[in-house]
Amino acid sequence: MSKQQPVYMRAVRLVDPTTGAEVSAFIPASATDANIVRERGVKIGTTLRCDMKQPRNLQFHRLAHALGQLVAQNIDDFNGKNAHDALKKLQTDSGVECDITHTDVPGFGVLVSKQPRSIAFDRMDQGRFFQLMSELCTYIAKTYWPQCTAEQIEEMALAMVQERAA
Repeated sequence: MSKQQPVYMRAVRLVDPTTGAEVSAFIPASATDANIVRERGVKIGTTLRCDMKQPRNLQFHRLAHALGQLVAQNIDDFNGKNAHDALKKLQTDSGVECDITHTDVPGFGVLVSKQPRSIAFDRMDQGRFFQLMSELCTYIAKTYWPQCTAEQIEEMALAMVQERAA
């Protein structure tokens, strides 16, 4: 079963036509969200079970992918990787936001496996995502570019985001 696309909703104040009282209500945040609601057959008065989350900052998500592109274009260990794959390699190599398992292999020793966690919008909240990006910039500075600070690496990625927007 494939996961359904999330629907973004916006809280607004409305007047309940039945009671005349002012109430809080959720309405689709965009035309795309309204279309998804219609396609799912949601009618006025339908009761829905919702898992509410505040979405992450889209600009910061773009910054993360710019960081992946920055290392893919400038560090040999990431040559040929796209931005997403570069981020996954950074996660794995650094161990940041990874599930780490230790398996005893007889005659060999302990095998350490790192599985990077998803950074998808619905899988990682803004606080953890911010921490991930900070730790990856620190890892890049220590491992590949010791002449730079983590903040300078973040600034380089930010410049790439702004260049694309221009």
